[in-house]
Amino acid sequence: MALYYEYRIQLKDAVSAQSIIKAGGTCYVAQAGLPDKQALFDKTGASLANPLTPTRGFINFFTLNTSASVDLYVQAPDGQFQVFLGITPSGPNELVIRTDVKRQLAKIPFSIGDTAAATETATGFIVPDPSMFLDRLHGMGILVTALESGKTIDVGTAEAASAGGDADTFIAASSLTAAGLVIGTNGDAFSSNAPGTSTALIALNKNIVYTLSSGAAAAKGFILLPYVLC
Repeated sequence: MALYYEYRIQLKDAVSAQSIIKAGGTCYVAQAGLPDKQALFDKTGASLANPLTPTRGFINFFTLNTSASVDLYVQAPDGQFQVFLGITPSGPNELVIRTDVKRQLAKIPFSIGDTAAATETATGFIVPDPSMFLDRLHGMGILVTALESGKTIDVGTAEAASAGGDADTFIAASSLTAAGLVIGTNGDAFSSNAPGTSTALIALNKNIVYTLSSGAAAAKGFILLPYVLC
């Protein structure tokens, strides 16, 4: 019989010192030290979707006991993005969100193990409103942890799921050939080197997606999207 670890975590506002109980937000659970998704389960042993949506700021899931810890990539209900590494079943049981910080950096994991080449894949994260997304001159790019020569990544809004979406809204065919930090290639949102506003981006589709180029079989890493909450 499978044995599980349980995680019970509440999001907390660093400014008010109160629990965040607003609906919404996203929590992507990654294998410790990797961008790959961690397999999640509920209390009955049934599989859970990953990323998951907190319930009134509460995050609850189970993992097999072969995983001693996980990494959490969290977008709070009001758009703040924070990364919490090495979280164990024993705690912490509260994660503090800096709700007073306007400048944000979404660090969104991607892995060929969680998608297929030439397939638009939803990250589970969205464009906060109101906000402005910043281009390659302000830190937009890719952190490549598993390179793949000759392959690229697009990052955008949900083209397949919505008329008007654009698969390379943010990043257009950035190279995955070299490991490490790669400055992003501006997508359609930055054609004039101006910020991409949430008004325009939500008109496309608020859901952030990525697409690895045809034939990709090894690429992994993190998408880096800087933005300002307004």
